[in-house]
Amino acid sequence: MMNRARKSANISRELKRAADLISTHDTLWIVAHLRPDGDALGSLLGLALALEKIGKRVACLCADPVPDNYRFLPGADRISSAIPDWQTELLAAVDCDGLNRAGALTSALEKIPHIIDIDHHATEQAFGEVQCVDSGAAATAAIVYRLIKQLSIPLDADIANCLLCGLLTDTGRYSFPNTNEEAFAVSGMLVAAGARPPYIAGNVYENRSPTSRFLLGIALSNLQMDAAGRIAWAVLSEEDFRKAGTGERETEGIIDEIRGVRGVKVAILFSADGDEAHISLRSKGSIDVGRIALRFGGGGHREAAGCNLPGPMNQAVETMLGAVREALGGK
Repeated sequence: MMNRARKSANISRELKRAADLISTHDTLWIVAHLRPDGDALGSLLGLALALEKIGKRVACLCADPVPDNYRFLPGADRISSAIPDWQTELLAAVDCDGLNRAGALTSALEKIPHIIDIDHHATEQAFGEVQCVDSGAAATAAIVYRLIKQLSIPLDADIANCLLCGLLTDTGRYSFPNTNEEAFAVSGMLVAAGARPPYIAGNVYENRSPTSRFLLGIALSNLQMDAAGRIAWAVLSEEDFRKAGTGERETEGIIDEIRGVRGVKVAILFSADGDEAHISLRSKGSIDVGRIALRFGGGGHREAAGCNLPGPMNQAVETMLGAVREALGGK
């Protein structure tokens, strides 16, 4: 296993290798991680649309459905959880810190001869023949932008909207510590190419269903904090989902409300998910929650990550709180 952070120094070389591989293949599949967010979906669709402009046949894959507030993205309706009925020798995995993050699709995907890993997570889950991994990038969408430029593919409004969605969401609307000069420079280029920030933000952040807001209220009413005020968490049970009239898919954004509590260093949302607890983690930068999630088979980056733990819920809560307390130490 290779330290992915070391790959940052070689990103230019790896982007050229990726472009060469793509140029010599007429078809490819692109996959995003399970429970896709704005960066995963924007990167997947932005790359797919760009490659189709140069005549490539592309399949867009994700083990989980596209959340409702991302269905506005161009091409979102073509993302499938089923392996295509046609074969390819090339796979691009976007925003997957480990191919296991493709979920139920992993066993089929790992058999593909040539795999390109495109990501900005700084964990140790390197995979694939080519690793376009840059832990200094604000979002995977920024690396996809570089690859598109490497391939000399002109941007259009659809590609630009997809990539800007990735940058906007993974930087927390340009408020997270990963927001850097490149994030603003690339965002400017995307707007110049036709991306519409108000349209993207309106769909992502102001298009929630009433049931999701009921669920938010329940989660905040369950809010708990440790004695030092460093950790805040909430638990959503199956009964809570029934009360709200919705399911686990509508939890997006709740964790950010928990993170917003003054003085909190790590925020956690525990959600009942069948026989498991799905855990969303957020940090304000001093703690790397991506590494915590990695310990339990999940993934993410320093400020945002997730994983699943087997039930019962109270055991999952104690296990994760113990890991977070250990990470905090004297911080």
